[in-house]
Amino acid sequence: MNCHLLVPELFWPASSGIEPYRDLALPALEAVLARGRRVRTAGSSIERWLAAAYRLPAELPLAPFSLRGDDGDPGVDCWLRADPVHLKVHGDHLILADASRLAITAEEAREFIAALNPHFAGEGVTFVAPSPHRWYARMTAEPRMRTTPTTEVAGRSVEPFLPGGDDGARWRKSINEAQMLLHEHPCNGARETRGELTVNSVWFWGAGRDRRLAAPYDATWADHPLATGLAAAARSPARRLPASGAMLLSERYGGTQLAVLATLPAAAYGDLTAWRETVAQLERSWFAPLLEGLQDGALESITLHGLGPDYGYTAELTRRDCWRFWRVRRPLQAYAT
Repeated sequence: MNCHLLVPELFWPASSGIEPYRDLALPALEAVLARGRRVRTAGSSIERWLAAAYRLPAELPLAPFSLRGDDGDPGVDCWLRADPVHLKVHGDHLILADASRLAITAEEAREFIAALNPHFAGEGVTFVAPSPHRWYARMTAEPRMRTTPTTEVAGRSVEPFLPGGDDGARWRKSINEAQMLLHEHPCNGARETRGELTVNSVWFWGAGRDRRLAAPYDATWADHPLATGLAAAARSPARRLPASGAMLLSERYGGTQLAVLATLPAAAYGDLTAWRETVAQLERSWFAPLLEGLQDGALESITLHGLGPDYGYTAELTRRDCWRFWRVRRPLQAYAT
């Protein structure tokens, strides 16, 4: 087995310096970075990395594949992600909080969708919510516009990321209309009473149609709907992510396997304690067992794809590379400079 590990949010924004990494004990991760063939990469989100892996255009036509991962059928229509969000006025800006901050219930999602659909039906747009936290919009005509994944806008002012291009104005108008519809919704009144953030808008991105893709990996192990949906479109096995690298090795699959470890909290909301705890957990459950498996011969190679908003690293480590003891391990903070 050649194991590729995709780890979104492994590196914090460059402006944070080395402080997020200080005193983290990560010997296995440090060994992979030190002894592997390491390349510093540009900043990337999980959406952009997966799109590049499957050779999809820079416009990120990812919505139909995400819908597949949510057990939906994209059919022949065009789809947009229409993610539920909270927009908060902060000075002269609107700051976006994504669904990870909203704890939307399935019943609330149904109620919100029921309010949106009658209004947008005349424009040939239908909303569906296969997951309370991921909504989609179906249409027949594919819009010509530039959009940004919700994860890249979370915690930031929305103005620079609003839909652009030939059809951008129409979809900016649709965002405003959705805001007006949802603002007075009874579910939001109940949320305010409970002290919760309201679901007061939707964020459109990822317009595209389903298509057959070429598979870059023999199998994908993930709980992330976009990763599993892309694998399905490539007719490649998509399996549930096991709890640890040791469990993955016990499956004894061959070929090139991709494991998507999309569990680290994003830096967008500044929860450093949770991020550090999760990195330490990944060291115990994934980095250390896989490095041991490489040294014992259960693996041919490990390729780490560590992502961050401003920079990342790819490091490929083979069994022979484990003997490169002159490549001294350095703490993770050394790679943040």
